[in-house]
Amino acid sequence: MSIKNTILMSVCLLVIACAKQPDTQVTRHQIDDLRDHDNDGVINQRDKCRETPSGTLIDNNGCAIWLSEQSFAIHSVLFDLDKSEIRNDQHEQIQHLTLTLQQNPQLQVTLIGDTSSEGNETYNHRLAKQRTDAITLALTKQGVDKQRILIQEYYQDTDYTHQLKQRKRRVIAVLKEQQLQAQTQWTIYSSEKATLRGVEQ
Repeated sequence: MSIKNTILMSVCLLVIACAKQPDTQVTRHQIDDLRDHDNDGVINQRDKCRETPSGTLIDNNGCAIWLSEQSFAIHSVLFDLDKSEIRNDQHEQIQHLTLTLQQNPQLQVTLIGDTSSEGNETYNHRLAKQRTDAITLALTKQGVDKQRILIQEYYQDTDYTHQLKQRKRRVIAVLKEQQLQAQTQWTIYSSEKATLRGVEQ
């Protein structure tokens, strides 16, 4: 093969190699919604919960993480020394307790029987039960379902009785409601321990 033919073939190969290659790149217009209307850190395009409460913990879909929490309301019904009959001045408390239960069918009430420290423990155990029985009877007579009434006594080991620092002649009624609440992000103002507020200790 002559030099001339060799050069000609090389030029042809070079031209073929330099031929325009097809453009495989595609220009994609931005159609994703990159905004974050509820400021939860998840763009609108991926956010399945567009109105997340401010300051709550969220999952990857932008939805709040919910926890089951309990709220409490506390009432004390006082008794005379060595007595389990409801005093005349305590009937208003019973009426208020009954009305609250009737208007809020999701509530339960826990009655915690207590006594003063006088007397022996066996006697006081019996007296505490007689007092919770008296409140239970008063509530059921006014239409409260007995299934909604839970009974505890001061000497039992429960979350409620742990908070009673002082013995008194009373029955404590704890109204408890189960609620779903969005879990909030921790801040320096966050409470680390939930306590029962309003219990006469």
